[in-house]
Amino acid sequence: MNQTPSMQRYDLITQVFHWTVVVLIIGLLVTDWLRDGAPKPSDLRTGYLNLHVSLGILIFLVTIARIGWSRLVGAPDPVAGSRLIQLASKGAHLLLNLATLLIPIFGFLRLASKDRAADFFGLIQIPSPFGNAPALNDLMHILHGEPMELFLYGLIALHVAAALWHQYYLRDHTLERMLPWSRRAVVRTGANG
Repeated sequence: MNQTPSMQRYDLITQVFHWTVVVLIIGLLVTDWLRDGAPKPSDLRTGYLNLHVSLGILIFLVTIARIGWSRLVGAPDPVAGSRLIQLASKGAHLLLNLATLLIPIFGFLRLASKDRAADFFGLIQIPSPFGNAPALNDLMHILHGEPMELFLYGLIALHVAAALWHQYYLRDHTLERMLPWSRRAVVRTGANG
């Protein structure tokens, strides 16, 4: 199922958004892991939490910009495949976008429900809109805690596995559409191709 050399790829800005989200997700996972390993209470633990919160706000903003950009320029034509593969791809991308929008919101609500302000790289403080709210905090421990973390790991694993399956099993060059250095796929130039 090889595609022709003229297969469309994503434009450079879309690629930058995609790989920025990847780096931010890695940063979020690392800062959460480092925070968990830091002594309680400590300035180090607070610093990792503040960095985690800042990266969460940033991924939320980047995702909004990414979605806005994709609405403006459109996406390349989908690679050939069954209707089921097309639906699975759209569903997975929708879930990934929702995750990168909702998980930061849930994180803010988890912090705010303890009457704590969200610190954005020391530049902006976003105060809690409702103060101490134990019931909300309990809910956010689920929506921004281990269950959601495991769900996100599953989504990411599925996305990576699908990209590798397309690239190396189907050999349809799907992965190359998101790589800036790919020579096989041509850049999509506008909303109508």
